[in-house]
Amino acid sequence: MTNDTKGLMFSPPLADFIAARKGAYYTTLSGGNNSGKSVVLKEMKNQLGRIAYMAGPQRFYHVTELPTQRFNRSDYDDWDNNFRSQSQQNQVNYEHNVIELGRIIGGLKDDKRQKLFKLAGDMIGTTFTLQRSDPENELSPRYVDMDGQSLAVASSGTRLLITLLGLCMDDEFQVILIDEPELGLSPRLQAELSRLFNDKQRRAEHFPQLSGVFVATHSHLMLDKQDISNNFTVTRDGRNVVLSQLATPSDLHHLQFNMLGNSLEDLFLPSAIVICEGKTDQPFIERVLRFRHPGRRILVIESQGDVKRAFKNLANSLGDIRKSPFQDRTFVVLDSIHTQDTRTTLEALGAKPENIVVWDKNGIEYVYPPTLLCKAFTCGNEAIGGMTTEQDNVIIGAVSIRKVNLAEQVVGDMQADTVQSEELVDKLIIRITNAIG
Repeated sequence: MTNDTKGLMFSPPLADFIAARKGAYYTTLSGGNNSGKSVVLKEMKNQLGRIAYMAGPQRFYHVTELPTQRFNRSDYDDWDNNFRSQSQQNQVNYEHNVIELGRIIGGLKDDKRQKLFKLAGDMIGTTFTLQRSDPENELSPRYVDMDGQSLAVASSGTRLLITLLGLCMDDEFQVILIDEPELGLSPRLQAELSRLFNDKQRRAEHFPQLSGVFVATHSHLMLDKQDISNNFTVTRDGRNVVLSQLATPSDLHHLQFNMLGNSLEDLFLPSAIVICEGKTDQPFIERVLRFRHPGRRILVIESQGDVKRAFKNLANSLGDIRKSPFQDRTFVVLDSIHTQDTRTTLEALGAKPENIVVWDKNGIEYVYPPTLLCKAFTCGNEAIGGMTTEQDNVIIGAVSIRKVNLAEQVVGDMQADTVQSEELVDKLIIRITNAIG
């Protein structure tokens, strides 16, 4: 660890972190509010010096007519000195973006400005050109035209995107540090910006001088999905700020899930999925889970006896289930008798071994609530142990009930306080509860 301003301790030391990220080009920092992401960027800027620029979250600018005066290169020294001065103030956090949009556009060489307009136009789906305020006066001030209207009245997202792209094109900067690049950008533009930063060929075309882009973000769309090791989480415990590198697809999935609010239901998705074998399994399991988790959406799918096909269809709809938050929340329920390769096939398709539930006996009826079985068969609890099944019937003693009819009666009689069988609780209910929290 190393001690920096405001008494914070960084692990790893930021000098080591910067050295380790040299050549990596794109780095994302994610974490909750007050986790230390912005402070990391600020301290990195202080260590990197003038070659780096930090774009704070205050990037909302209006630009009408562009300034035409010659800009002095000493401006960059002034900006660097101002940053160091302001960022050392303990009373306030650094949130500024000192280079305004008009200065960004006006400070670029003609060829760079055309590349900026083309790049932004392609991403947004519009055309940017430089026009004279007075078409009949060659010396009149210039403004940026966007499909017939001034950039001054364009959406804030448009201006925010051009601000970031223009900063990246400035030849004076080798490293760009962006605090919350997603501000004001639609999800599509966030994803497009992330793809741009990760595209080696496009980077070389538009930002050849840049050696690194670091972003502190709350958006899962800004994460690097191609190289997981380019993503870091930032956590803070008192004065200790820890940067942890993601290493596995599971790390990335958990991070994305947390960024989405840790709730699939907020996306109108089920919180868990259960695939079962037969038509009597589905209504029973669904009823049990509805009582156990009221208000939660748990999808119970009847596979019509082919759980492998049902799981494969589900996995295909989710892309690769191994890279989905649903892997931990998808369960398969099997009777004790099933084909030898069923479990092997399910695991090969991405099912977690611990989420494959196999009943001790062959049928859902063996895990029905004992009290409801006693009621249906008018028998004592000791008689349940002698229950057998024969084709479509369940038999206890001299009484035989069709499986479908028994399922309807059990489901209809079940209440929230009905005591479930130990096997059902241990093998399925507890596992689902642990998965969805």
